[in-house]
Amino acid sequence: MEKTIEKKSTLHEKLTQVLNLFTKRKEKDGDFERQALLSDIEAALTDIRHARNCFEEARDPEMIEACIFEIKSAEARYSFLIRKAKLMSLKI
Repeated sequence: MEKTIEKKSTLHEKLTQVLNLFTKRKEKDGDFERQALLSDIEAALTDIRHARNCFEEARDPEMIEACIFEIKSAEARYSFLIRKAKLMSLKI
């Protein structure tokens, strides 16, 4: 249970850092691409939370496996989006 809370707070901290980065930059130049990327990052974090909740509730072995797949998929998408966000920041 503590690990779940720890992971959630870590995700929250990462999201807060990304939000702060993009909010400051968005105010400067109003770049819609950044706003869309931020929205995608928020959606990816929501998907991760949903998949983890699914995993915690699952009882059937096949459902557990499906939830694990969803978690890994959402985490991979989140990692991709974070890398993309970092690259965009370096170009500015």
